[in-house]
Amino acid sequence: MSSAPDANVRAMHSLCDEIKASIVRGDLPVESMVDLKRAVDETRMWLWATMEAAKSDDPTWVQEFWLFRTAEMCQNMVLRLERGKINRRSPRAGELRAVAARLAADLASGSD
Repeated sequence: MSSAPDANVRAMHSLCDEIKASIVRGDLPVESMVDLKRAVDETRMWLWATMEAAKSDDPTWVQEFWLFRTAEMCQNMVLRLERGKINRRSPRAGELRAVAARLAADLASGSD
């Protein structure tokens, strides 16, 4: 008898095969691929962080990992902006401004 996690992993493999076939056939719109990539990337990062945390004696390891990763991404964005590699007028740049302002305010509030 299989455990639920094993069944979930098998189901995920099957779903991945279906998605790959859909991409090959050209059935998956680009917008859906972007959403899928975002979901897969986030899940992969959480999985990796959780696996690494399991090897650590520090219960705050996952939190610190996410803070480090986010800071690293922000630093890379600052460099790209300074080098003129990012169009500051892009609608996504506007979204980033709003999220960054909210993040800065939330971090400054000092509440958990």
